[in-house]
Amino acid sequence: MKKVFLVLLSASFMIACGKGKTAKQIAEEVCECSKKANDLPTSDPTRSQAQKDCAAKQVEAWNKVKDNQEKADEFNKILSVCASEQIKKSFGQ
Repeated sequence: MKKVFLVLLSASFMIACGKGKTAKQIAEEVCECSKKANDLPTSDPTRSQAQKDCAAKQVEAWNKVKDNQEKADEFNKILSVCASEQIKKSFGQ
């Protein structure tokens, strides 16, 4: 299970960094990565690393869109919604 998750995480990271994706697609992939990492049980020893990998993925994705204000705005909008959803979920709302 751990190996499969890491392979999927690596594959999604490579896809997210690929050329030709919209800012929305990149942000959605970062969001999915974060959701999957945060959904891992707190007792799972891979959880922390998965969260770190997603944070690195977000930084790389941001570096791809930050020089274009329209793309940056779209990226931030998607991630803001994603973060709000995850916060509400963590508080059982």
